[in-house]
Amino acid sequence: MAFAPHDLPQLLRSWVMRLSPGGRRRLALKLGELHSGTREPGLTGMDRVGTVDNDGVLVHWYEYGDVRAHDSAVTIVFVHGFTLAAESFYLQVNHLREKWPGARILLLDVRGHGQTGKVDPALCTVEGAADDTLAVLRARGAEGPLILVGHSLGGLVVLNLVRRCPDILRGNIAGIVLVATSIEALSDQGLPQILASPVADQVYNAVESSPQEARKFKEQAALILAPTLAVTVFHRKTDYRIIEFHAAMIHETPLETFVGFFGDLQEHDELAAGEHLQGIPGYVIAGDKDDVTPISQAERLIEVWPEAWLQIPRHAGHMVPLEAPEVLNAAIDRLMIRTLKQID
Repeated sequence: MAFAPHDLPQLLRSWVMRLSPGGRRRLALKLGELHSGTREPGLTGMDRVGTVDNDGVLVHWYEYGDVRAHDSAVTIVFVHGFTLAAESFYLQVNHLREKWPGARILLLDVRGHGQTGKVDPALCTVEGAADDTLAVLRARGAEGPLILVGHSLGGLVVLNLVRRCPDILRGNIAGIVLVATSIEALSDQGLPQILASPVADQVYNAVESSPQEARKFKEQAALILAPTLAVTVFHRKTDYRIIEFHAAMIHETPLETFVGFFGDLQEHDELAAGEHLQGIPGYVIAGDKDDVTPISQAERLIEVWPEAWLQIPRHAGHMVPLEAPEVLNAAIDRLMIRTLKQID
């Protein structure tokens, strides 16, 4: 039967979904190997890039906008999810550069991810990633209004930053968008498929394993621990290049990152951030098909942050920035409009 070229991604997805879980895992990892190191799609045309030394961790950052350090421009800060990189927000960057050319867009690869690269597992913590974000903000002189955008792990990082940052910086936060974010520890959410005890028993020995065992563990971790189901995590019809791009980011994530963040995410919660969110407008976005972070966590966030609006994109999974970019883009636009009105 003949089919049009544009039908290919959906046909491939239909075929993939018929595979066994093991077959999907192997395919996802093979896609990652094939496309590892590629940057199309991805961030392009950066105005400035660099690194900042945060207590020995060289954090890689990316910046857009015709702005100067220490000016009053609105800065939109993006913090990515576990096993991803700053590039996962490229659709938001493309939109904002066209819509808001006067804004500064600032992204970073948090420790253990992207160009920042491998760090000791003991350093892979939410608090450490929040310190990375704070170090980049200081280094780039972002002293005007801030809009913080966090996806998944990045949402926890944003909450931690809001809770622990200096009062003067907290006073500059004009809005927050949390996407597919949990505010409670994963071990409290009844998700045995993510935190299965056999995997927990293996995780702390993985780095010392033989190369063969380490690879075997990484395959398991890619399936179980993170939003790394590169083929199945997308529930909406999605360009197959984006699925391949996602797989490449997963494959490039060092094993030490899986090991380090695994332990912290089991126990870390940010319920204490609730009091520091009061008075800050924002959005909580959760796909109704998200198999990684349940919608109940979005509802929990709204309980402790009444100023936020809850948005649930229909038929979207965990990768909202890539799968339902228009929803995230619109939320940032609304916060930008509000912020600019207040400045005027």
